[in-house]
Amino acid sequence: MFITSHANGLIVFQSSLLKDQSPLKHAFSSRKGGVSPAPFESLNLGPDVGDDAENVPENRRRFLQILDAGVDRLAMGEQVHGNHVEIVSQPGLYPATDGLITARRGIVLAVKIADCVPLLFFDPVKTVLAVVHAGWRGVIYGIIPAAVQSMIDEFFVRPENLLCAIGPSIRSCCYEIQRDVADRFDDDAIIRRDGKLFLDLIHVIKKHLELLGLKPDNVDISEYCTHCQGELFFSYRRDGIHSGRMMLAAGLK
Repeated sequence: MFITSHANGLIVFQSSLLKDQSPLKHAFSSRKGGVSPAPFESLNLGPDVGDDAENVPENRRRFLQILDAGVDRLAMGEQVHGNHVEIVSQPGLYPATDGLITARRGIVLAVKIADCVPLLFFDPVKTVLAVVHAGWRGVIYGIIPAAVQSMIDEFFVRPENLLCAIGPSIRSCCYEIQRDVADRFDDDAIIRRDGKLFLDLIHVIKKHLELLGLKPDNVDISEYCTHCQGELFFSYRRDGIHSGRMMLAAGLK
């Protein structure tokens, strides 16, 4: 279950499964509580979308305050819908990366989102966390098993100990696809409605996590659809080039 919180004038979301897992701090942003004007109103956390260059740092500062962190502690990937995962030891931008892992305290890992699925993994035994940006291409290319396997290889994580939160994203109610994309997925992930095809990417991800050894009770899934709920979320599919970006951010205090 996801919990809605109001902090610093922002509306954010946290997983009840992970909220009290010290030393982890995390938050999934909404579009509420920032300084950006229309059409990016108001907590746009993504540069290079047409927003004023001064707004994004201020929005990020406000959001990261929830984690008691500054923008200078942020580590992010240059998201390319691939399967590359980086082990993070310092803040910065990691080229061509869609998954970040760290056991180092004081660093905040983050992924930008505007429909794709944000995943947060945490091992309370080894005190290791990971964030993953997973669109349909990233899922096809194996970003989720790549991230979990990297946690196993680098930190000796046991999948049965992993906790996972899956944040707001476009859901099967709105995720219309064409036949070329549908053919890449098993039939049980495709919903046929009114002569159209829709992808249940969360269903696919849940199956991947189960095959990787995560316990179903250790997976917390937000029910929010970014496309449906425009008052709370940006959506690239809905708004196109006028879409801002939300963020999943997490760190070890």
